[in-house]
Formats: sequence, structure tokens, C-alpha cells
Amino acid sequence: MKNSNKQTTNQNTTYFFTHKRERQLRKNFTENLPKKVTKKLIVSAILAMTSPLAFANALGLTDVYKMALSHDAKLAQAQSQYQSNLQGVDTARAALLPQVQADGSYFITDSNIDSADVNTESLSLTLNQSLYQHSSWARYDQAKYAAEAAVATYKNAEQDLILRVSQRYFDVLLAQTSLELSKTKQAADLTQYKTAEASAELGLSSRVDVLQAKSSFDLSKSETISAENGLDVALEALAKITGQSVTRLKQNDLKALLPNANLPTTSLATNQLEKTAEVENLTVKQAQAQLAQATEEIEVQRSGYWPTVSLQAKYSDTDYSDYSGAAYADNNATSVGVSVSMPLYSGGATNSQVSAAKYQSIAAQQALRDAQESARLNVRTQVLNIQRGEKLILALKEAVKSTDAFLESAEEGYKVGLKSLLEVLTARTNQTSAHKNLVEALHNQVISRLNLEASLGDLTIDDIQVFEPLLQVPQSSKMANK
Repeated sequence: MKNSNKQTTNQNTTYFFTHKRERQLRKNFTENLPKKVTKKLIVSAILAMTSPLAFANALGLTDVYKMALSHDAKLAQAQSQYQSNLQGVDTARAALLPQVQADGSYFITDSNIDSADVNTESLSLTLNQSLYQHSSWARYDQAKYAAEAAVATYKNAEQDLILRVSQRYFDVLLAQTSLELSKTKQAADLTQYKTAEASAELGLSSRVDVLQAKSSFDLSKSETISAENGLDVALEALAKITGQSVTRLKQNDLKALLPNANLPTTSLATNQLEKTAEVENLTVKQAQAQLAQATEEIEVQRSGYWPTVSLQAKYSDTDYSDYSGAAYADNNATSVGVSVSMPLYSGGATNSQVSAAKYQSIAAQQALRDAQESARLNVRTQVLNIQRGEKLILALKEAVKSTDAFLESAEEGYKVGLKSLLEVLTARTNQTSAHKNLVEALHNQVISRLNLEASLGDLTIDDIQVFEPLLQVPQSSKMANK
């Protein structure tokens, strides 16, 4: 009995010292992992993107927009098209103004009868003034509505540029954040993998732990490669819209949005916003102008029923020379008259043209209705995105805190054998996702605010300057350029 108790005591002692030694060795291998590697690397990755330290060469959202403003091909195309459409007003007005024409001729007549030989020089000045032509006035009104549509189209192109620049700007920032987080996770997973291998060599962990750590590290490497590619693609898209080279964009870092930034609030009275969008939305304004154009087209075609009245005044001067007889005498003449033309029958063409114009007007009415419905839908959608986005940001900020705490707890538990390696790896993945999702949610919130302003037809550079104070220079850029 004593021998049995002694044997049991020896086994317990051996078990205690063996596990004590295992815990101590595991702690030695992992003591730098949780606090000095994982947590600090995650924090440094975020700070690298969002430190408030200033740096002269960093570009803000407004800076990038100004670059795109002078380079973007779509905006330049819209501006040229706008200027072209404005010329239509002058063209239509020209038909209402006097038309003055000068004519001149010089003829030499050589006949077999000497008395018929003569040189004739003739000059004339003719003025034509339309007194009444229904189609000309209708086309003039139509051209003015076309100019209104051109203004709305151009303003829409300006808004679209702001949205495209903002989206590509934040795409680059998110890609940079993803890359930093991927590198951080890869470094932590590499340390975890090496620790697992060392523990396995000492018999302190199983082969399963090594395989788990290796698989996590391999996935981290693949995620880093994908993140690098995503950043390169985002930079190429931003370079295209700004006209800057990717190299320069890399040298001049972009200011980032702080994860703890408090975005400015805005009034979200949905009903009032819908009513505003129904009138002020630029697509709606464009559709309204196009409806007015289609209505005037009916009047243009109806002009086939109406007479046209015009005034003509003409002065002519004819001189003769080199003639042998007295049959030719120099003369000048002045004539003034009014002409009236009344269409009687055109084979039914006028009726069919009027009917076609009416159907086009109905189509334009439906296009306006669709534009108004789309404007209201866009407002409701963006309001929902903003409201849910605010809740999402608050939830993700808490998720960042909880995943940070859980990872630290899981790593501490792993040291003393209370948590498995799989739990640590899962906690680290969740932490990385939470940080990335928070940054993405902040970016989406800004984009939703800008989209709401665009739906109201009121998006300008002032709206992006509201967010400019929240953008800060990456600390990594400052350190790299010291």
C-alpha cells in the first residue's frame, strides 16, 4: 500500500513538473507573440494608416479631386458636349433674324452679231426677313430647353466625377489597410508557426498544431499577395482618373480616415428629402427639359399646317460695257415685297409627323416619371445606408475592442494550456476582419453621404471638404521620409 502511494505520488510529481516545464517552455516560445507581436502589430498597422501627424507630400481627398478636375476625360467630354449644345440656341435664333445676302456677276457675251457683243457686270444686295414661320419659333424654344438639359447633364458629370474620385480614393485607402493588416497577420502567423514547430520538436505540442499553424501562415501569405494586387489595381484606377503616375501616388501618400473619427451628422428627414430630390435631382431636371423639348417638337411638326410669311428687299446695279449698239443702258433697281406660302396638302406627312411627336412626348413623360421615382428610391436607399451605417460603425468599434481582448485572452490561455492553437488562430483572423470591416464601414459611410447629396442634386467640392479635417497622414510615410 505504501509502495502504491509512493508510486502515485511520484507520478503526480512527474506530471506536475512535466506540465510545469511544458507551460514554461511554451511561455518562453510565445511570450513575445501576444503582446509584442500580435497586438502591437495590429495597432501599429492601423496607426500607420491613420496617425494625425502631418506630412507635406501627403494628398487629401480635395487634392486628388483637383487633379482629376483638370485631367478626367469624361468630364472634359461632357464640357465640350455642353458647349456644343449651347450653340444650338444661337443656331435656332438665327432663323428669326434678317438674312442678308450679296451677289455679284460678270459676263462676257461674244456673238456672231457684233451688236450683240457686250460685257455685263451685276451687283445685288438682298435682305430676307421671316415675318411668321411657326416652326422657327418652336425650334428656338426647343433649343432653349435643350440648353437647360445640357446644363443638367454637365452638372451631373461634375457630380459623377466627385463620386468616382471619392470611391477610388477610399478604394486605395482600404486596399492599403488590407495590405497592412495582412502583413501583420502574416508576421504573427509566422511566429506562431515557428513556435509550434519548436514545441513539436521538444514534444510539447502535436503535429496537428504545427499543421494548423502552417495552414494559417500559408493562407496569410496568399491574403497578402491578394492585398498587394488589390492595392496595385486601386492605384492604377486612381492614376487613370487623376493623370498621375502610380509611382508618384505611392510617393505622395494619401491621407487616411481615422478609425475613431466621428463623422459629421446630417438631417435625415426622408419625406422632405424625397420631395427635394423629386425636383432638384439633376437626372430629373434633365428629363424635365427633354419633356419640354418633346412638347415643342409637336409644335414644330404642326407648323406644316400654318402659312409662312416673309419680307424681301433687294437692290441691284447692272453695268454694260464693250457694246457697239445703243440697246444696253446701265440701270439700278430697288424692290420690296412680302411673300406668303400656304401648304395645302402634303400627302398626310404632316399628320403622321404630329402623331409621332405626340408619342415621343408621352415617352418623355414616362422617362420623367421614372427619373423621379429613381430619385426618391436613391434618397431612401442612401438614408437607410447612412442610418444602418452609423449603427454598423458603433457595432464594429465594439467588435474591434472585443476581438482585441479575446485574442489577448486566447493567447494567454494558450500559454497555460487552457486554449487550443486553433482558437488563437481563429481569434486573430476575427481581429483582422473586425479592423478591416471598421475601416470599410467608415469609408462606405462617407460615400453614402456623398451619394445622398448627389441624389439631391447638390453635390459640390464643399461636401468633400467637410470630411477633409478627418483625414490624417499615415505615420509610416513620415517615418519613411525622415
